[in-house]
Amino acid sequence: MRVQMGRALLGVPLLWAVGAGCGDSPGRVGPTYEVTGQVLLKDGKPLKAGRVTFLAADDLSPPASGAIGADGRFTLTTKVEGDGAVPGQYKIRVEPATSVVKNGATKPPFPAKYVDADSSGLAATVKAEPNKLDPITLR
Repeated sequence: MRVQMGRALLGVPLLWAVGAGCGDSPGRVGPTYEVTGQVLLKDGKPLKAGRVTFLAADDLSPPASGAIGADGRFTLTTKVEGDGAVPGQYKIRVEPATSVVKNGATKPPFPAKYVDADSSGLAATVKAEPNKLDPITLR
């Protein structure tokens, strides 16, 4: 019985060592750089709440996202609040905090295509430096 228990415990450090190299390890993310921006509606007014998410076009870098404030501004986070995003090309999706009810159906306060990064047509490049993006306008 002791031999079996010893073997089982011997495997624990090995599993821990293997798990340490997985994608959740902060060392695997790579350097991140500050990314700030603003989301505007087609009338030029800011989207007052919601979330913006940047998804890597190559699917290799982790996503980054940020809450949209009352002034439409956001700061991206990858792992630690406000750390930004890994440099690269990103597709963007915008999620509203609330939806408007019209004819019994809920709709975001902008065209629904922006809720999906593949249909939004929105894209950005994050550079290896602080990034202040041009406003994202939801037409």
